[in-house]
Amino acid sequence: MKNSILRRTMLAASGALVATLSFATPSLAQDPDFLNIGGGPSGGTFNVVATGLGDLLRGEFSDSIIGVQPGGSGPNLLRVSSGDVDLGITSASNAADAWAGRDPATPENPIQNVRGLMSFFPSAIQIWVAADSDIQSVEDLVGRQISAGQPGQTSWLAFQNLLSVYDMTIEDIETDGGKLHHLSWSESQNALRDGQLDAVMWVALYPHSTVLATETAREIRVLSLDEDRVSEYLDLHGAGFSKVTLPKGLYQGQSEPALSVGTTTFLFASEDMTDETAYRVTSAIWNNLDRFQKTHALLKYIEKDTAGRGMFVPMHPGAAKFYDEQDIPTDEARLK
Repeated sequence: MKNSILRRTMLAASGALVATLSFATPSLAQDPDFLNIGGGPSGGTFNVVATGLGDLLRGEFSDSIIGVQPGGSGPNLLRVSSGDVDLGITSASNAADAWAGRDPATPENPIQNVRGLMSFFPSAIQIWVAADSDIQSVEDLVGRQISAGQPGQTSWLAFQNLLSVYDMTIEDIETDGGKLHHLSWSESQNALRDGQLDAVMWVALYPHSTVLATETAREIRVLSLDEDRVSEYLDLHGAGFSKVTLPKGLYQGQSEPALSVGTTTFLFASEDMTDETAYRVTSAIWNNLDRFQKTHALLKYIEKDTAGRGMFVPMHPGAAKFYDEQDIPTDEARLK
């Protein structure tokens, strides 16, 4: 009898322990050894946001070693996919190209093992010119001094695609003394500010802080694309893009709205990240959103209606679980 009672008591205790462990709160869950975040170039928006994210996650994952590494939209996809970093920031357009093997770095090895966690802020194709420039359309870029990044970069490829829907080529741009210069982001903005370039085209955040700084020297505006050309761009090259309107007043010289195509910048992980870790990363950001948004002004775009949308890639099940619990709307993956 005593043995029977003792056995029942031990079984009840073990059952209670299992139940307790099964419903353990995230704070009691085991932290991963490392959480490395792929950001961007030093001083850039991606780097600033990744650094702020690292600071926030150190509070959630107190036993993890959390690092922030330089990267960029394309490189972060490669590094998360290969397991070199755990989290990365990229754009939906980059992710769509890498998924389909259209990115020059991924033609033989499409990247389809990344999963979305949270949308951060919007980006768009922007062609900046001085407010008083006589350039009013893409066709007016013929014979001008222009930068659209460097060959192989996202912006360079987007500019080539944009020219194609206008039935133009780089050779057309470079007639009559025009030149498409292979400049970095900082070189391009400095040259625009100093009047050495007539226009700079980039797939960039808006309003971009560097462009706002350029306006300390000269007022800037963005060219508006033609409605039919935008539709053609989306039909032919629009994976990860959608139609956007850049508002009047976006920059000091922006006296009218400008039509363009835009994409979403988002945080992602590998499909190999555990559901528990993805859940905790997502919940840590959302539950400390006010603090995180102080990291960079563009993070103000994170809100209930946007956090779970616009990533195009499949959402990580851990993030999806959190959004479902919080009644936060999500999109169906457009890339499967």
